[in-house]
Amino acid sequence: MKSGPDPFDLVREWFAAYNRGELDAIDVFYEATASLEQDNNLVQGRDGIRTVISRHFARWDPGFDGGIRRRVRMVGRIESGAIHAEWTEREVQGETVRERRGYSDFVIEGGHIHTQREVAHEFPVDEDLPAPPVTELPPRRYPQRPVVGVGAVIVHDGNVVLIKRKFEPLAGQWSLPGGTLELGESLEAGVAREMREETGLEVEVGPVVEVFDRILLDLDGRVRYHFVLIDYLCRPIGGQLVAGSDVADAVLADPTTLSTYRMTPKAVSVIERALAMVPEAFSTSGVTNL
Repeated sequence: MKSGPDPFDLVREWFAAYNRGELDAIDVFYEATASLEQDNNLVQGRDGIRTVISRHFARWDPGFDGGIRRRVRMVGRIESGAIHAEWTEREVQGETVRERRGYSDFVIEGGHIHTQREVAHEFPVDEDLPAPPVTELPPRRYPQRPVVGVGAVIVHDGNVVLIKRKFEPLAGQWSLPGGTLELGESLEAGVAREMREETGLEVEVGPVVEVFDRILLDLDGRVRYHFVLIDYLCRPIGGQLVAGSDVADAVLADPTTLSTYRMTPKAVSVIERALAMVPEAFSTSGVTNL
């Protein structure tokens, strides 16, 4: 039996109440002894959390159109069990405009928030200020060092999500969804983000299935691609299966038909290992229509 609302719905509703500035509604989400770690400060208890949020609302007004403070980029479950949400915040104070990018980790117990940890980084938004230096992403082709990639075996009712690559490497071939890790991004958050971008699905990120490398050489023997790949077992908990912008197609495949997709032997072995892990990794069924 469920002990409370779905944790993902609870987190989404928390952000909705936060954007509306409804303190009474926000109170309901926390248990009496909840804790909030924010801006390197730890607050204990529901009343203390209310005070902190109330002071923040009194100081800063919403900065996005429609009276919104935070736009949520993604919501996913990380291996620790916490619900991880990434967001962009825009607020104003008189003539001052502040924008921050950050994330919140929520530990949900008994249908209420037990602990909440927030990390945010401020960046300039004044058009008169010089733009921050752009850090060029490490090249995938002929890289100076290995590139870290994350992928997933998304299992739903015994079937597996496959995608057809639109770009190199493996352009035109079927494989597991995945992509490269971004700077400052945790592995689990990277998996959740890539799955949403490539498949349209929100996933619960489970355990690591396998870690391996993929090295492709050109005709001269130079390293054209070198990825260190970390594949996770995941299950869908929301969204609809749809091919992302860098994906040619996305399907839910019966594992007994994998040979028809002409996948690499390594991808097939990762899927087989992941399927064997499902009963222990996920004790309850996921919820999605796909």
